[in-house]
Amino acid sequence: MGCRQVAGLALGLGLGLLARPASAQISPGELSEPHAKLEGSQNCLKCHDPKQGISAAKCLECHDVLKKRVDAGQGLHARADYGACAKCHVDHGGKKSELVWWGDKGIGAFDHAFTGYTLEGKHAPLKCAACHLPKFGKTFLGLKRECASCHTDVHKGQFGANCTSCHGQNAWKPVTGFDHYKAAYPLTGLHVSVACDKCHPPLAATPGSPAGGRKFRGIPFQSCTNCHQDVHAGKLGANCSSCHTTAGWKKTDLKTFDHDRTAYPLRDRHAKVACDKCHAPGKPMRVKHDRCADCHADVHKGQFVSRTDQGRCEACHDVKGFSPAKYAMEDHQKSAYPLAGAHLAIPCIACHKPDAQRVVRFRFATTRCIDCHKDPHRGELDKYNPKGGCESCHKVDSWRAVTFDHGTTRFALAGGHSRVRCSQCHEKLEPGTPRERMRLTGLALTCNGCHKDIHAGQFATAGAATTTCERCHNSESWTKTSFVHDRDSKYLLKGAHARVPCTGCHRPESMNGARVVRYKPLKSDCKDCHGDKSIGALP
Repeated sequence: MGCRQVAGLALGLGLGLLARPASAQISPGELSEPHAKLEGSQNCLKCHDPKQGISAAKCLECHDVLKKRVDAGQGLHARADYGACAKCHVDHGGKKSELVWWGDKGIGAFDHAFTGYTLEGKHAPLKCAACHLPKFGKTFLGLKRECASCHTDVHKGQFGANCTSCHGQNAWKPVTGFDHYKAAYPLTGLHVSVACDKCHPPLAATPGSPAGGRKFRGIPFQSCTNCHQDVHAGKLGANCSSCHTTAGWKKTDLKTFDHDRTAYPLRDRHAKVACDKCHAPGKPMRVKHDRCADCHADVHKGQFVSRTDQGRCEACHDVKGFSPAKYAMEDHQKSAYPLAGAHLAIPCIACHKPDAQRVVRFRFATTRCIDCHKDPHRGELDKYNPKGGCESCHKVDSWRAVTFDHGTTRFALAGGHSRVRCSQCHEKLEPGTPRERMRLTGLALTCNGCHKDIHAGQFATAGAATTTCERCHNSESWTKTSFVHDRDSKYLLKGAHARVPCTGCHRPESMNGARVVRYKPLKSDCKDCHGDKSIGALP
């Protein structure tokens, strides 16, 4: 820098200082709003020590809550590397300035472990404002460490205040810290797989405490009948464990009787049937067993009696269980309705459902789509597919694979419309309800029926309620318009005006509460855009 430049800079600074009031020469800037009461040179020493800068001790004279924590060695400010207040708190930046500087990387990089409370699990990704709520003001103090200070105790004190004895910070469920085997009633056998809510009912509402959570203490378990009904009605005594274990009710001791020595050895599911299911009290010990129907009712109500085997159960079922049946896909493909497409992946029960008498239906009068599937269009498309029915548009491979020809309607799709998803024009009616469906008829056929007039009616013709968009736009692209300024406007672009971008004259402004580019009317005198620069130039 040359001598003249240094002299000029010194002169400029000197003149600037002379032009400012005395307080501005002393203070580097206006204090933030919380410190506004300390504004003025007479208050400088309330924060600053002469020739030593900001005094942490003087800061703590005002911030007495923080001083108590520092003296007690608690929290972030008790750390030796956070003892200098001015390291993070910078003032004289104006009334609206923030008093906390979080470093170059911002508040997101702050290590919460420095406060003495490390954020772990689901707490780690939380934003600061999720815990430090506005009700605490602009301070980050005032939070407690107990879980119940933020989370509702759904157990209502049944387990005390130490939530972490059962729960971790990664998730409330599963409860990793609780072992039922160490409880007063250890779970064994099938009890291990029983859902908790099967034994622990919801807590009832009490005065001052609404219903919620589940009861975990005070559940009776001394006898099996506390939870299970005695199917023997007391005839076999009260000690269920003399025959049963928690491994399963059906695993009883049958060593005293060998059914294989009879004319009907028990196999598979039959071996698990209780004795009195077949040998009822007061009935003969010998029972018929030539046909399944001797013991089992025909749940199909004669739907298969026309078969050559007269509908014998063994044709589809065996003693391993009624379900799944031995009736395979190969058998179904030989029926009157071979399965194809998505129907191949449908479980049997989806089509063969119980009727009002709880009889599963296997025979159908017709196999039309409408006989099984509800018409989601409610007859709106009947006029388009009088012959083919649903198959006119849909295939059994997928309902979503639609082959509908939009050209058969009053609105053939062209240009950009041919690339729009159906749902963008055909909105859902009654969304989120069982009656939800897509609207297919009665839609608007004009541009302004679907598209908002972004010009706010500037191009509406005289006497018309809406704008005819087709005058400038087409369905291929909104941005490529057919508007010719010298043909469609009263103001011809000549000379340098022809090179000015549209935005040079047509600027956005507020119209009826919205930002709209102004196209008309616009003033057309030179001075309206350029100003009258000739004033004072003429003699």
